[in-house]
Amino acid sequence: MGDMQLPTGRMYTSSHSWLALTPGEALSDYPLRAGITATALDGLDIVGLDLPAVRSTVNAGAPCALIWSSSRTVVTMYAPLSGLVTLTNIAAIDDPQLVARDPHYSGWLFAILPFHTSSTKDLLAPAQYTDELSEAI
Repeated sequence: MGDMQLPTGRMYTSSHSWLALTPGEALSDYPLRAGITATALDGLDIVGLDLPAVRSTVNAGAPCALIWSSSRTVVTMYAPLSGLVTLTNIAAIDDPQLVARDPHYSGWLFAILPFHTSSTKDLLAPAQYTDELSEAI
């Protein structure tokens, strides 16, 4: 895990979700992309995605998506932030392996428009997330 390069323009959760928000940046009035980290996927052969519906709401820390593997393993994604789902990644739905190949960029899962009451206090900067992973080993 020590040589894993995490994108710096992301905030992470201890449950291995990410949000496209630069650490220290304030929430804005535009949707933010969300996805799941390579750590959560652990080299699985991804065959399907069950994503939240557009115009549905997700709550920070609550289950919001399922990632299905060929070995029938299911990875649950927990929402990194509360908000309204505005978009799902059609490319990832059409080619679920995209999530495994490039989980932090083209393999994003959906976009969230944060509620005005949403908070980033439970999100981790890349260095904090890496430290948590190191402590878990």
